[in-house]
Amino acid sequence: MGRGGTSKVYKVKSMTNQRLYAIKKVTFDQFDDVCVKGFKGEIDLLTKLKGTERVVQLVDHVIGEGSIYLVMECGEIDLAHVFQNRLAATHPLDLNFVKFHSIEMLKCVRSVHDAGIVHSDLKPANFLFIKGVLKIIDFGIANAVPDHTANIYRESQIGTPNYMAPETLIGIGHVTPGLMNAENNMLENKNTWRVGKPSDVWSCGCIMYQMIYGMPPYGGYSGNQRFMAIMNPQIKISYPSKGLGNVPVPKSAVELLQKCLARDPNERYTVEECLESDFLKPKIVSEAFVRDLVHLAVNFGYNSRNNGTGSITSDLYDRLVDTVLKGIEELNYG
Repeated sequence: MGRGGTSKVYKVKSMTNQRLYAIKKVTFDQFDDVCVKGFKGEIDLLTKLKGTERVVQLVDHVIGEGSIYLVMECGEIDLAHVFQNRLAATHPLDLNFVKFHSIEMLKCVRSVHDAGIVHSDLKPANFLFIKGVLKIIDFGIANAVPDHTANIYRESQIGTPNYMAPETLIGIGHVTPGLMNAENNMLENKNTWRVGKPSDVWSCGCIMYQMIYGMPPYGGYSGNQRFMAIMNPQIKISYPSKGLGNVPVPKSAVELLQKCLARDPNERYTVEECLESDFLKPKIVSEAFVRDLVHLAVNFGYNSRNNGTGSITSDLYDRLVDTVLKGIEELNYG
C-alpha cells in the first residue's frame, strides 16, 4: 500500500474471517537502538489508545529478532489523496468541504489529546478514512505528555516541515539570538526541542489553510528557506480574502486560522476552542427570530419615547443584549 523511510505497509486478507487488514512491517537491523525504541513506543501508544474511536486500531503485533509487524485496521483513502484529487480536478473552494474535514480532523486530534498524547507529526497523510470514519494514524514519533506539563522536550528534531510549529524547529541552545523566549533561556544548555499540544493545533491550522488556499502557509518556500521562514517572526503568514477558485474566504475562517497559527503557543486555540469557533460552529438565526428582534427594538424605542425615559442606560443595553444572545442560544441548541 505504501512505504516510508523506515517501513512498508501491505494490504492483507485474514484467512480466518476474510477481513482486510494493513500490516506495517519494520525491518530494523539497519536502524539504531533509537529507531527500534521508537517503533516499540508506537506499539505502546496504540495499545494505550485501543478502543479510542478516532484512532486506527492495533489488532496484533509481533516483535522478532530483525523486524516488527503491526496488524492494523485497513483504510480506504487518506486526506493527502483527497486533497490531491480535488486540486487535480481544479475544484474551487468549497466551505462545506473545509468545515466537514476540519471537524473530523479536530475530533481525531481531540481524542488523542484527551488521552494525554501529543502526535507531533500531523499532516494530511496521517488522517485516514476507515469505513467512512476519519481516524488518525502513525504514532511513530508521538509522545505521552506528563500530567503536570503541557510540553515535552525531545532530543531530536523530527516532523514534516510544512506542518511543523515554530517552537518545534527552534533548538534550545542553538537558536538565533532574539528568537529565544524566556522558557528557552532557562533551558538553553539542553540540546532539545519543545513540542506540546499547541504544536498539534498549529499543524491542524496548516492543514485547514491548505484546504482553503491550496497549499500550507509556508508552502511557497523550499528547502532551508522554509525552515527559516517558519522560525522567523518577521515573516508573517498571509491570509488572502480569496481562496481556491477566487472564492471569498469568510472572516470567521481567517480568525480560526489566525488562532491556530499564532506564533506564541500560549495564544493558540485548544482543539476544543477550534471546534467551538464561529467558522466551524456558526451562530444560526431564523427569519422568525430576526422579525421578533426588529419588533422588540421598535416597540422598545416607541415605549421609551412615550414614557419620557430619555437616554438608555448601559445596564439597560446589557439586558437587551443578553436577551438577544439568549434567544440565539436557544435557537441554536434548543
